[in-house]
Amino acid sequence: MLAQLPFSPAPPFVEHRGSPRYQFRVEIEIERNSKNVWGTVNNISREGMFIEIAGQAPVGSHFSGNLALNIPLHVECIVRRIVPRHGIGITFVIPEEQGRVRFEALLVALALGPTSASVCPETPNPSLPCLAASARK
Repeated sequence: MLAQLPFSPAPPFVEHRGSPRYQFRVEIEIERNSKNVWGTVNNISREGMFIEIAGQAPVGSHFSGNLALNIPLHVECIVRRIVPRHGIGITFVIPEEQGRVRFEALLVALALGPTSASVCPETPNPSLPCLAASARK
């Protein structure tokens, strides 16, 4: 006869990411091996993003990208995971200081909600971050 083991439910899902992830759709131009292709960012966080793209690079490969914001935002990326027929999960760094400032403003706008991520000053000033993309948390 088999002994009855006590039932223990599965532990609740634990988020392992260090930063909040936001639903954020924006095009990204990817340059890899002297070729440019376009993908669509589906979600983004301080450290990573998921890019919907047809052709996929192997895990560990590096590429440059430009998020298609009102002023393109340059990112240097490393492929961390592949979801066949859907896209790639990547980590990234922003090499330029002005780009990092703009990205921080984007994250603040995403955290505040969908209407905040599309606000631009009435008088354009290239030194101020102006964001125009669809976002929802």
